[in-house]
Amino acid sequence: MNSVLGMIIAFDTDNDLREITEHRTVGAVQWGGRYRIIDFMLSNMVNSGIYRVGVLMKDKYQSLIDHIGNAKDWDLSRKNGGVTMLPPYSYSKKASPLVTGEYRGKIDALAGAVDFLQKNRADYVVVADGDIVANVPLDDVIDRHIKSGADLTMVCTKKQKDSPFTTYVELNRKKEAVDIRVGDCNEGKCKHAALGIYVMSRQYLIHMLSDCVTHNCIHFEREFLTRALMDGTVAGYLFNEYAVKVEDTFDYYRSNMDMLDKDVRNEVFKRTRPILTRIKDEAPTYYGDEADVEDCLIADGCRIEGKVKNSVLFRDVVIEKGAEVNNCIIMEGGRIMTEASLRHVITDRNVIIRDGRTMMGHENYPITIAKNATV
Repeated sequence: MNSVLGMIIAFDTDNDLREITEHRTVGAVQWGGRYRIIDFMLSNMVNSGIYRVGVLMKDKYQSLIDHIGNAKDWDLSRKNGGVTMLPPYSYSKKASPLVTGEYRGKIDALAGAVDFLQKNRADYVVVADGDIVANVPLDDVIDRHIKSGADLTMVCTKKQKDSPFTTYVELNRKKEAVDIRVGDCNEGKCKHAALGIYVMSRQYLIHMLSDCVTHNCIHFEREFLTRALMDGTVAGYLFNEYAVKVEDTFDYYRSNMDMLDKDVRNEVFKRTRPILTRIKDEAPTYYGDEADVEDCLIADGCRIEGKVKNSVLFRDVVIEKGAEVNNCIIMEGGRIMTEASLRHVITDRNVIIRDGRTMMGHENYPITIAKNATV
């Protein structure tokens, strides 16, 4: 789709992942044993034929830049198109006069890159958050948008939880939005939630950004979408497959644990629509004579000599003899030493759990250990 431009919001807005996002944005967080969360949206765009992508950043973006690199692993290292990294203050005040200060939200970030939007010749723009775990057929979303004649189309899922961060949507029989609310489902009348993917024409986006900035609007969901609903037609695209918007630590933990279910994995990782990531060559995982592993996702390069159950292990993790790991997420470089016992724990990169330590969280509130920590 040469006439479509992708814009990924790759900075935190209402996300709260505590220690996990101290050093990085949600999009750069490791997920599922070998991926980063932003891999899903990059892959969705490439699988749908979108080869021009802008990645909007605000802070803590070094990890994201290191991961994407030249984007060759997503087939986005191209002479024409490819990925454009858009950190704050990318353009001069004359080139992008709408926003000249620090981003206060998504509207400021998009308006700050208005020169990038104006230079592109794409007819349509897909604006998507970088914190979504889902395999979405964006080509079908775009086709539906064009056929509907709506000003804006938003991808919706069935309401999964009550959250102050969630954007709830009430749809009529024509699948058109009649009410959009943030943090309030209007006593159950809003039965769907916005996933964070929006399709509109490029000129419409530029016009709306100018209007919002002129009126000092900063919140995309509360103000941009409300203006679109009041002044035009907002269509809904119902996505009924597996989808999680990673807004907090529970979402992150639950989405990783869900991948232990084969049916869910098959729904997310499709052969016809692969989820791509940066390739790293590692030796196979070593399993010792006393290793006891049950129902886990384990990446390459690990050394397992203890007991691991219902857990996700990233690359280069070591589980020593006598150690027990149950219902945990151990990120890259983790070391769980002899006789240590972990249940419902998330460890960030390069965490060391000393001999004999016992840590126990709960599936609704897992313990999170910060990067490079030693316990």
